[in-house]
Amino acid sequence: MTVITCAPSYPTLATVVPGRLLAGARPFPIREVLLSAWLVLAATVLVYADELRQDWMPEGLTLPEDAEVVTDRAIGSTVRMFSISTGADVDELLAVWEENLGSSGYSVTQGADDLLKRSIEFSGAGIANAKIIVAPTTSDGRGLIEFDATLR
Repeated sequence: MTVITCAPSYPTLATVVPGRLLAGARPFPIREVLLSAWLVLAATVLVYADELRQDWMPEGLTLPEDAEVVTDRAIGSTVRMFSISTGADVDELLAVWEENLGSSGYSVTQGADDLLKRSIEFSGAGIANAKIIVAPTTSDGRGLIEFDATLR
């Protein structure tokens, strides 16, 4: 009786994908392919987090770090609707944003009904008119902030 002992090997793409499909390609261990896929996915998530900010939004509107996109819509080439949820103090955010917009040259207005609704209306560079509205706090304690803008 003959006993043959083989060294263990890791499966490679060459052993999983047959024939000419990989002719001439050096075999990659599957674990390296999976690791590469995971790294690409992780990088995509980081890029998405950096791109949370809308390109039409003025620089003075800094979004909170825990912001989560609820809606993001573009209607035609000029109408934008965007909303986020956050655990940050929304009244404090509105106060900072209003001050930043005013000091950045945007025209900030507030109607009589806006005093009760917690909102900011503004216009300026590239924006015909825009409104930021704070919706009632959700059951999980997060605030919902809605941005509506008509671009020029």
